[in-house]
This record gives sequence, C-alpha cells and structure tokens, in this order.
Amino acid sequence: MASGRTRKLIKAGRLIVFYGCLIAGGRWLGMAIEEYLKPSLLSQAGMPFFGAIAGILLAYILLTAIPFVPGTEIGIALLMVFGAKVAVIVYLSTLAALTLAFGIGRLVPERNLAEWLRRHGTDRAASLIEAYEKLGPDGRDRYLTQTAPRWLRPWLVEHRMITLVALINLPGNTLLGGGGGIALVTGLSRLMTWPQFLLCAALAVAPVPAAIMFMAWMTP
Repeated sequence: MASGRTRKLIKAGRLIVFYGCLIAGGRWLGMAIEEYLKPSLLSQAGMPFFGAIAGILLAYILLTAIPFVPGTEIGIALLMVFGAKVAVIVYLSTLAALTLAFGIGRLVPERNLAEWLRRHGTDRAASLIEAYEKLGPDGRDRYLTQTAPRWLRPWLVEHRMITLVALINLPGNTLLGGGGGIALVTGLSRLMTWPQFLLCAALAVAPVPAAIMFMAWMTP
C-alpha cells in the first residue's frame, strides 16, 4: 500500500514539474523572441520592413497556437509600437493561431492520444480518453451533465460558447494552456463545430484590437 502511494506521489510530482517547466519555458521563449524581434520593429534597416513584419506575424501565429507559450506578448508589442495601423492584422493573426490549434485538436486521433498518455504513465487520463472516444457527441454531453459539478454543468453544456470566450480572455490563462492550449483541447473534445468555434474565437480576440482602434479614433 505504501509503495503504491509512493509511486502515485512520484508520478504526481513528475507531472507537476513537467507542467511547471512547460509554463516557465513557454514564457521564457515568448519573451526571448519578443525581445529579439523588437529591433526589427523599431528599425527598417536590414530585412525589408514588410518582410520583418510578416516574419513577426508568422512567429506570433505559431507561438500563440502552441499550448503554454505566451505568444501574446508579440501581438501586444506590435499594437504598442504601431497602434491602430496593425490592429486588424493582429486580430486576424490571433484568430488564425487559435483556428490552427483547434484544427490540430480536431485532427489528432483520440486513440493515438490515449496510447501516448498510457506510455507516459497517465493511465487514468488514457482510460478517460478511450471512454470519451466511444461516447460520440451526444454521449459526451450526457457524460458532462452527469459527472461535472452541478454549478458547472450549465457552463460546460448549455453555455459552452460563452465559457470558451471567457477562458480565452481570462487573465493568467497560460496556466490553463493559453489561448492555443484552450483551442487545442476544444478541438480534441469534438464538442464544438467549426462555425461555433470560429464565432467564439472571433468574439474572444476582438476586445483589445477594437479598443486600440477606438482610442485611435477618439484621439484627435
């Protein structure tokens, strides 16, 4: 009994360390790339100006799509330097990043994911994924209704689109995987259609670019 508990504690400790490393490493990578790209933002020398912007936007899309990587800093840097002129471009780039992550989640075979989790010692999560795979969309709704806490059920089942918008805009959502991680898990769940996700993502990423454009319009 004691050895079983010890193994569980060791496994939990490894997961916590791995999770912490993902968050810390992702934040370091996002900040490092942002700092590296700032000179390109401020100078038109060397690489052509529009080429530099295109490279930064591509890096922003890829970083934002990766779970736990806070690529949002690059988008904020662009908005801070160029203001409303790039607000629409940053908005579309953020939408593209979330859509990319969601699409990857939709394409990942659940069985392969379960096998990967089992190989890494997370048997309970693997069993949950395997059971989830057999349920289908309607069965998954029923499963959430039966297993989720009562106060959480409406937000996971009846108002899941509102929940997704709120999670993407939640301060500190890097702990949940960031926008990319949230979109990836949403795709994996198969509980939201492409039109539903695109509508949620379009609404979720709109506030900051819209605010920048509004302030620019109000400033004489």
